[in-house]
Amino acid sequence: MKKIFILCIIFLLTGCSIETEIFVKPNETMNEKIKIKFSNNFTINYDNATQYAESYLDYYKKSLDLNNYEYEIKESKNATEVDLIKKSNNFCDGVNNNLFSRYLYTTIKCTENDSFYMIKSVGSQKISLPQNQKEFNIENLKLKITLPIKAEENNADEIDGNTYIWKYDENTKDKNFYIKISKTALENNRKLLEEQEKSKALKNKIITISTVIIILLALGIISLVFYKKYKRNKIDYK
Repeated sequence: MKKIFILCIIFLLTGCSIETEIFVKPNETMNEKIKIKFSNNFTINYDNATQYAESYLDYYKKSLDLNNYEYEIKESKNATEVDLIKKSNNFCDGVNNNLFSRYLYTTIKCTENDSFYMIKSVGSQKISLPQNQKEFNIENLKLKITLPIKAEENNADEIDGNTYIWKYDENTKDKNFYIKISKTALENNRKLLEEQEKSKALKNKIITISTVIIILLALGIISLVFYKKYKRNKIDYK
């Protein structure tokens, strides 16, 4: 079967924009979201843009299911967004079995050794090729990777905290993709978060116990006051 992202051909006349977001969690699992946006002007032969998108997504449903992608369609007045969503138990495996790299390079590959994860592009980027040499008519593309730590090395175009951003359009030339992630830093971050969770749980437990003790003391004091008042009143009526 043709590559799943042949679905981008449905936007051939108007082109499409793609934004891929990868979120790496402290336990090294990965959430991936691929946003494909297209103009509603191309859907005039359908009742609405959602019906238009679904007609093609249904055709590729088998491939989407095989690659464990779910999808959402978000229709607005002028444009529609198709979100392909996937969760992976290991982010390096997730990168190597993703769809986003297929329209950008030959592939984007994640490898690892004892110390690092390294994600690199393979082959030259495709977006700036002449239209007759491109498999997909993509006008612009943004790739974002958010880590729980700082990357050891990277060649991102923009950095926003722990989010690394690469941008591509038809004028992009000779651009590659690279990011290196320390396993030690990931492990230290995971241990730190675990300690913080334990500390938070202990703090909550102490607060709960203290609250219960305070309530019991208050009830004891109130009971004692009423008991003394009861005894005094009993004496007064004798």
